Amino acid sequence: MKPAKPTVVSPVVPSFPLRRGWRALALSLAAFATGCGAGDASMSSETSARAQGLDALPASCLDIKTAQPEAPDGDYTLYVSGEASAPWTVYCHGMAGTPAEYLTLTQTQAGANSSQYLAGGASLGTTVRTTFTRLRINPATLKVNTADQTFATSTGSLRHSNSQVVVTSMSYGVAMSCNRTLSQGNIDLRGTPFAVPTGQLVPWGGSMAGSGAVSSEGDQVVSLSGGGYCGFVGLAGIVNPYNQGGGLLQLQYRQGDRPASCQDIKSAHPEATDGNYTLFVNKDPARPWSAWCRDMAGTPADYLNLSRTGDNINYSQYTAGGISPGTNVRTIFTRLRINPLTLRVDTSDPTYSWSSGSVLHGGTSPVTSMPYAAAMTCSAVGPGNIDLRGTPFAVPVNQLGRGGYNFEPSSILFSNNNQVVDLRATGNCGWIAPMGSYNPVNQNGLPLLLTWSVPQ
Repeated sequence: MKPAKPTVVSPVVPSFPLRRGWRALALSLAAFATGCGAGDASMSSETSARAQGLDALPASCLDIKTAQPEAPDGDYTLYVSGEASAPWTVYCHGMAGTPAEYLTLTQTQAGANSSQYLAGGASLGTTVRTTFTRLRINPATLKVNTADQTFATSTGSLRHSNSQVVVTSMSYGVAMSCNRTLSQGNIDLRGTPFAVPTGQLVPWGGSMAGSGAVSSEGDQVVSLSGGGYCGFVGLAGIVNPYNQGGGLLQLQYRQGDRPASCQDIKSAHPEATDGNYTLFVNKDPARPWSAWCRDMAGTPADYLNLSRTGDNINYSQYTAGGISPGTNVRTIFTRLRINPLTLRVDTSDPTYSWSSGSVLHGGTSPVTSMPYAAAMTCSAVGPGNIDLRGTPFAVPVNQLGRGGYNFEPSSILFSNNNQVVDLRATGNCGWIAPMGSYNPVNQNGLPLLLTWSVPQ
């Protein structure tokens, strides 16, 4: 059962008087942000440590409790082996008693960080799936206790392999079945500074062909496929990886991590102002991009700077005519609101855009602006353009679709390594917009997924 989350003092580094030295050290790591200082973060942290007269940076929740006995449960910054160059965010649990460290998982979408035992065959019941939001981690060894389900939820119930053993939960990093069908599991550490060294998760039991673990995203993502009679993919040496049958999964700290979001910058440097900063996809030093951080004094919002702007670049249009009288509505964008973790653009955000024209859609509904990546018409041709050149992003070919009536002649033309997309909508009324869109006008826009590309 997942306990209620106690009140957090403040994000990442609670500001207790006895820990101001630690907080100052965390701030010095913000040198990656444009306008927030420069130089070697590790060196400046070590210098700051000497200036503060601290023997070491906190490496465990116990270190924090020792320095501040009344510290509550919440998010804190720890340092691997007490090294200033290796910070990470921990959730300290049980601070009133014996502190325990948990790694918070930022990837919580459907299927992420879940283990599964597929029902059927020799194991009758309903499929058991356990989804994790935090992992119990030893901050000294960086080993995860895969059996700890303090911050996990489970669904389903089955009897294992014609036995009386009832399975109601799974340990972390497992995919299992007894019905000769491959089950799926997932590990996703993106948004944290850790990765999973390969070779730890292997097929066991009566595993069938196709069972295995596939690593990606710099070993931060592991896709698990396991099954057979009864077979699974999981930690080597663990015979029954269900209920509390788990082991120790070794993680590895990724050196050279960088801020992935404007919130990361604010957490490390609270006085940072609105402006241009360099962020890094998945905190990967090899994937930098230019972001505009807005509302840094409140809740930071991340925007992608568009290098190419103009009347006929990065615009959406509703062409007037037919049953929609008025003047062509055109919205031109200079920045896009983007989720830096998922790389999905909020096409409905008009903060950095301007519009002209006015159309009465269907003769009844006023339209004065358009979401990004949209083209629409009820008469002639509705053009539009996406141009991500000058950024490291592109548009996957399956993200845009056609809709409406008599839209068949509409076209979507990709070029420049999918960084440029020219839209040409036709119909009565027809449109082109992100898949699933319906009447993409005003702020009625759906998210548009981008992907990392070679900068052009």
